[in-house]
Amino acid sequence: MKMTASILAAYALAILIGGLMGYLKAGSHISLVSGIVFGSLLFLCSYAVAKGKHIAQYIALALTFLLDGFFTHRFAKTLHFLPSGLMSLLSLTVLIVIALKIRKTQKT
Repeated sequence: MKMTASILAAYALAILIGGLMGYLKAGSHISLVSGIVFGSLLFLCSYAVAKGKHIAQYIALALTFLLDGFFTHRFAKTLHFLPSGLMSLLSLTVLIVIALKIRKTQKT
């Protein structure tokens, strides 16, 4: 549980920082708001996963899936690796970690 929660918290921090950077560099209010909203929700999920709440894993999976779709779409549109390509890969990695954790908890 703790490893998945730590990975999720690090991802949430990356989302928060990315939203802030989008606002500071491009003046994008949408980046700031979405970074705060998604980052906060992922931090809450991270805390709940650390406490052993299984529903938080599914919520984190859904949020990460949405973010991965967004970043992959942006990468396909711009073909710039930074930031959208990197965030797409990071999102995919977190998505796999959460999915494996869910699979492991379902087997026991």
